[in-house]
Amino acid sequence: MINHSLKKTMLGVAGIAMGLLFCSAAQAQGNVTRLIVPFPPGGGTDVLARVLSRRMEADLGETVIVENKPGAGGNIAHDYVAAAAPDGKTLLFTTNSLVINPLIYSNVKFNALKSYAPVIALAHSPVLILTRPGAPFSTLPEMMRYAKANPGKVSYSSCGNGSIHQLAAEQLKAVAGISMLHIPYKGCGPAVTDLAGGQVDVSANSLTAVSSFLASGKVKALAITNSERSGLVPAVPTVASFGLKGYSFDGWYAVVAPAGTPDAAIQRLNASMNKALTNDEVKKTLLTGSLEPLGGPPSALTALMTKEIDMSAPIIKSARITGD
Repeated sequence: MINHSLKKTMLGVAGIAMGLLFCSAAQAQGNVTRLIVPFPPGGGTDVLARVLSRRMEADLGETVIVENKPGAGGNIAHDYVAAAAPDGKTLLFTTNSLVINPLIYSNVKFNALKSYAPVIALAHSPVLILTRPGAPFSTLPEMMRYAKANPGKVSYSSCGNGSIHQLAAEQLKAVAGISMLHIPYKGCGPAVTDLAGGQVDVSANSLTAVSSFLASGKVKALAITNSERSGLVPAVPTVASFGLKGYSFDGWYAVVAPAGTPDAAIQRLNASMNKALTNDEVKKTLLTGSLEPLGGPPSALTALMTKEIDMSAPIIKSARITGD
């Protein structure tokens, strides 16, 4: 005779088994949408993807799971989704790396505009030009004049080789006609920490990573690299406002699907994600991560990617930036 405790255990095991069978059946029937993230769990991109997946589940009435496939600067995830079935069930939650990586890596198999169908440009995060305490300049014009008078003496940190942050700084060097020594870091956090510690003079970094340093006065923002001022840091002027017209760099987050995905599936996903951007939980997550919502039709993402490729390619070539 089975005692009560053993019976409960058996029922629990049976419940788990039924749950696994249900998930397997749902996947077999194509009722699971996978959101592939090119970075490890726990980071800002991963957190936003998980909040988005919950809102999509509620809206679409189907399971949406987040899968992390980090490595090779995001290329593992990019390749995986590019080769996936174009059925609207495998999506890539990506960043600027989608368009930058094919320009800096020699062995990349995917093409940002040809290998994917755009779904939506979700959000963007300002990139800032910052300086350290005690630097011999306190405004962007002063920094540019100092750099011109002292070629190569000003050092700047970025979040890594080939990052949008390095490109923003290299474009600033080009349009301002100045020389700065690049010190690449493995991540935005170490890059701003060393700026605050005085190890470098300037940093091109994401607001997401530097907001607490700004609030405490450990670093100072000289300019924002967006084309317009940001509501997140309204007092910070744009680089372009100092006479460097046409200068614009922006960090963004987007979702794409494999090329060939039916337009009906793309439009359904786009509508769901646009709706998610109006949700209070999503808005709070964006604000906490120093992100501003974008949204709009898939064509807006195509325009964003095309513009960035056109801007980034000549900078990467002239500065000889490589990810290899």
